[in-house]
Amino acid sequence: MRRALLLSCLLLAAPAARAQAPFTLPEADRMRLVTHGLGWTVLRDATAPHGAAEMGMLLVRAQRPVPAAARPGHLARTLQNLRTLHVGPLPAEEHADLAGLPADLLQARATGVPSGVPVVVRAACLYGPARSWLLVASAPVAEWPGLEAEMARLIAGFRPG
Repeated sequence: MRRALLLSCLLLAAPAARAQAPFTLPEADRMRLVTHGLGWTVLRDATAPHGAAEMGMLLVRAQRPVPAAARPGHLARTLQNLRTLHVGPLPAEEHADLAGLPADLLQARATGVPSGVPVVVRAACLYGPARSWLLVASAPVAEWPGLEAEMARLIAGFRPG
């Protein structure tokens, strides 16, 4: 319910917040831009039933730059502090290069709050000199196999503006 309320608030804020996002994402088959609001850009699974307790989503947010010394564990701490997800034990962050920036990646199981629906979460944090970028993809466990490739492609294709 809370996640649906957050999404509803973002949708209501959409007309006032339709400014061009300072980044690009590749085209998606199922994931469609829903809104920009409260600092987040939200894409959701266009095939999800109306009123679903959880659905495939990709949330993107610019953050303050994260100094190199503070990066170890930053993504895990960020995921553990998201109010709409209760993440279980997290694996070690994978280090990568995305869009020419150093990045950390995680994938884990979580539970939607307050829905209680089990979800898979794939998250990335790209560390740029002027800002960092947080990308959080999630979908119900049963729907993840159908969205996993698209979510991975969206995250890998992310380009800061």
